[in-house]
Amino acid sequence: MSVTLSHPSSCLVLLLLLFSGHPSASGTSIPDMVNTAARVLNRARRAKLAREFLQAHNDARVSSGVPTLEWDRDLARFADKWAKQRKPDCSMIHSGGPYGENIFWYRRKNMWSPEKVVTRWYEERFNYDVKTNTCASGKMCGHYTQMVWRATTAVGCARVKCNNGRGYLVVCEYDPRGNYEGERPFDQNS
Repeated sequence: MSVTLSHPSSCLVLLLLLFSGHPSASGTSIPDMVNTAARVLNRARRAKLAREFLQAHNDARVSSGVPTLEWDRDLARFADKWAKQRKPDCSMIHSGGPYGENIFWYRRKNMWSPEKVVTRWYEERFNYDVKTNTCASGKMCGHYTQMVWRATTAVGCARVKCNNGRGYLVVCEYDPRGNYEGERPFDQNS
């Protein structure tokens, strides 16, 4: 019989099967091993999510002719902390923090990928008039302009599942922030 460990959770199952009922030589209990394995899996999921968010942002920025971003763990922690505060109600309320911020909410059984979320913000480019530096009447474009703000160099994002089936909330933080009144996202000196 062969076993394929293509999914991280299959590693956890294999560990449980191998060591169930047998304490290790070092005295480590099964619950300790399970907790360690769960932490490793969570770290791997967060790292994958980070790569996907960063790649999606950088694809949008390259298409818009601005430099790419770096992933910032402190920004991701800030986004995660704020998103977790919003878990009870899943409200799209801005943190008021020191960074630029994009928020996205969805209520679907299927998870929206980071690429799909960022693409939704990027689609706001059709609502942005470069000549007048304004959004089309009644339309949003601030998510897009924050994403492509030339002076922004770093991003960090988080996603949480809200309580009581209220959906999922995505928060991305940007440093330095953008969207300053009277400034243009693509200006060199913004």
